[in-house]
Amino acid sequence: MNKVFKNTRKLTFLGVMLALTIVFVAITAIPTISASMALLIFIPTIVTGITQGPKAGALMGFFAGTTTMLRAILAPLSPFDAFFINPLISILPRIFIGIVAYYIYYLINKLSKKAIGNKIAIILGGAFGAITNTTLVMTMLYFIYAKDLVDLMGASFKTILIFIITTSAILECVVAAILTLPAVIAYNKIYVYKHNK
Repeated sequence: MNKVFKNTRKLTFLGVMLALTIVFVAITAIPTISASMALLIFIPTIVTGITQGPKAGALMGFFAGTTTMLRAILAPLSPFDAFFINPLISILPRIFIGIVAYYIYYLINKLSKKAIGNKIAIILGGAFGAITNTTLVMTMLYFIYAKDLVDLMGASFKTILIFIITTSAILECVVAAILTLPAVIAYNKIYVYKHNK
């Protein structure tokens, strides 16, 4: 982790990604556009994981989770925000987003070793980053707040899970896959250009 802080390029990149995350999280405090912006909150974490490695991805996930926790405390929009005041819900799962995104990208890219394979690796890295977020958050909610969530929703946890998967999880997965590709490609082009100057 010390290498991340000692590398000026990585530190600058993390600063930019954190700024984007803060903007996206802050915008979710506006009820009319909160749903659309919520899809974008963890894109910087995914992109960081893929381009900067698992340690930087984990660090960015920690920052993103902390930002969402602060938003839940300072500007709650619904009763669900009460669950995200707990760092085991808001922070811990988010640490793994960039890690999973990186290793999915790395493994697929290593197996393919072709340009088209690289794009597929980026897309799947983005998709699995989003899947990681939903899976781990729902898992922690189940273990810590299952009864409270069931009481709040008035439905079984299984019904709640199916509802979340069909209404937001799939969409988040697709959006993450689509947006991660151009972001990573743009970063790679800029990085190559700077090193060839």
